[in-house]
Amino acid sequence: MSAPEQNKPILPRSSLNSQSDDPTRSALRILSERRWWFFVTVIVVFSVAIVFVRKQKVIFRATGTLTVDQNAPRVLGSDSEVGALGVQSFMAVRAYYQAQRQILQSRDLAAIVVNRLGLARDERFLGLNNPTRPLSRAQKDVVIASADVVGMMAARVMIEATDDSGVVKVSIEDEDPEVARELVNATLKAYRDRNIDVKRRIVKEASSDLNTIFKRLESEKTDSQNALYNYDRDHDFSDTRRTVVADRILALSRALRDVRMAKLKAAQEVSSLKKFRGSRDVFAASAPGLMRDGLVGELKRRFLELSTKRKDVATVYLEGHPRIIAIDQQIEQLVVLASRHTAAMHDSAVQLATAAASEERDLEAQLSAARTEDDEIRRAKIEHDRLVTSADEDKLFYDKVAKRLTETDIARDIGVNNINILDLAVTPKAPVRPNVQLSLAVGFLLALVAGCAVAAGVSVLDNTIKDREDVEQILGVPFLGSVPFFEQANAEEGLPVPVDRADLYAHYRPHSRVAEAARSMRTNLLFMRPDRPPRTILVTSAAPREGKTATSTTLAITLGASTGKALLVDTDLRKPRLHKLFGLPGGEGGLTSHVLTNQPIENFIRKTDVPGLDLLPCGPLPPNPAELVHSERFRLAVKRLEELYDAVIFDSSPIQLVTEPLVMASMVDGVVIVAQAEVTRRDSAKVVIDGLRSVNANIFGMVLSRTRWRSGGYGYYYANGYRRGGPYTYRYSYRYQRSANLDSDIGGDDPSKDS
Repeated sequence: MSAPEQNKPILPRSSLNSQSDDPTRSALRILSERRWWFFVTVIVVFSVAIVFVRKQKVIFRATGTLTVDQNAPRVLGSDSEVGALGVQSFMAVRAYYQAQRQILQSRDLAAIVVNRLGLARDERFLGLNNPTRPLSRAQKDVVIASADVVGMMAARVMIEATDDSGVVKVSIEDEDPEVARELVNATLKAYRDRNIDVKRRIVKEASSDLNTIFKRLESEKTDSQNALYNYDRDHDFSDTRRTVVADRILALSRALRDVRMAKLKAAQEVSSLKKFRGSRDVFAASAPGLMRDGLVGELKRRFLELSTKRKDVATVYLEGHPRIIAIDQQIEQLVVLASRHTAAMHDSAVQLATAAASEERDLEAQLSAARTEDDEIRRAKIEHDRLVTSADEDKLFYDKVAKRLTETDIARDIGVNNINILDLAVTPKAPVRPNVQLSLAVGFLLALVAGCAVAAGVSVLDNTIKDREDVEQILGVPFLGSVPFFEQANAEEGLPVPVDRADLYAHYRPHSRVAEAARSMRTNLLFMRPDRPPRTILVTSAAPREGKTATSTTLAITLGASTGKALLVDTDLRKPRLHKLFGLPGGEGGLTSHVLTNQPIENFIRKTDVPGLDLLPCGPLPPNPAELVHSERFRLAVKRLEELYDAVIFDSSPIQLVTEPLVMASMVDGVVIVAQAEVTRRDSAKVVIDGLRSVNANIFGMVLSRTRWRSGGYGYYYANGYRRGGPYTYRYSYRYQRSANLDSDIGGDDPSKDS
């Protein structure tokens, strides 16, 4: 198979059909397939619509209109009045209008209407006057005491207005048109009066708060002015003083610099003279201090002359001669004199360094004191500036509050309003709902839409494998055939099959539809490779209970009948059950016994009651089945079985649960995948196919299990009848029997195998 076919994505059935059918035909086909879903949904939804319309009450709506101006007439000349109504900024107009509409539907306004109209004990408003449900006085009192009348009133107010318009329509619905009109007008008046009350309350609270603030600011202004006066009196931070201190700091800094230079030179002098103090090698020294000293230079010159003279005399006289001794004595005197002078120079340099250090400390103390004084002047200036700023701010705030307090006293008695009632509500003549005809028409349309949606949804969400078209076009693998549902008690096909041996249906009923389907599946397998028919076949599935064991057994029976030498191998190394199916004991060894021991595999093959079919049981369960299947002995066992038999069928574990089938797939001629019709999901089958292709397994094709026979031939039926010029379609049925005695055994794996 080509790479594009192997990577073909799993598509819904509707997607595939849309490639060949136009949208109208696809929709009609879906409605035809899911017609019961469509009809039931339409009937249910339309019935609900009829019941809903019949239970609707006759409702009247009263509407009144008011205007909300951006701001009220400005009486005071200030830019912003205390408690000004409306909004001053153009950018906030929309937000202000939205806020006013929320106020119209607020509990605060509803409480005013409830108090004015006495709705808290109004039985009609609370719905206590219903003649169909009469209540006693005590029951009514309980309802009145627990009712949220304010919330009920607020919920009934409806607002209609645009975002940028100050015209607002207020509507209320009620069964009584007079009551609706009364509630709307009461709401409009309450909203207008509340706006004035809010302004007056704000102005009153502002006046009280401003009085308190005015007294506090007056005290703070006095305190800040007194603090500034006292500080100026106690501190001198004049410019003259700052100049004197700055000059002193400059002079001390320069003097300190000179002293530090002298101290450094003296320290260098001491360091250079220290190693020659008391030394006899003074004339050989290169210390700068010694080289600059005049006496040392003169003594060195005399030393050199005597040294030269001694050399000359030594050429004439021997050592110990009086003249040589006299010269040596003179040289010794020069050395002693130079050494003493060097010590004196060192002591003098030490004294100079000590004096410079003392003077440095004194200058540093004076400079620190001068800088401290300069810092104090600066801090005093900063504090003075802060006190000046504080005094100015306190005076500014005091003046503003004094002016605002005067304006507040004037605005307290002004009653201008930016809310005006444009039209009071009138008594409505016709109800607003229900509109029976429109409601029923809409209900019927909704029922049709819901029916179509449910039918389409069920069709789209049905992601199971149904027929040959799904196997070949969606999954991209060959379709080998299908195994019908095993009907044990079908009198038309022979005697009943034993319940515990239902998977041997084809053996007990060789002329049944199951046997015919198995022979068709065998023929498809053999014709896949006519030159070399497959000898080793692995049968696997995506998940447990999909009919894998029944399919492998049925295929093995058919191959045994045709070849005369077929073997069924139980390679479910975790929960084997083929030995139970054939009535063989499970403790006599099997495939695992051969792999784990050195005994020949022929010792573990068992004869069965089925002609031409032998069985190799699983044997003892290994602790690690995956390791056993990966072993070389297991591979050699598969090769040996291929030599012994014409057809070897391996019944393996579900491929999505364990890894053994993937390993075995590379050892056999090909793999047959079993999927249960209308149960196995396409994505699960695709995972199995991709897994087998990832190990380069040869996939023979897919078999559908538990299909149902329909009239018109096994495995398919004519959808719309066979007529002239009309195409016919076929599919495999997915409805299968679920009786208690057949659910676990017939046509599928043992439930005990499933984890």
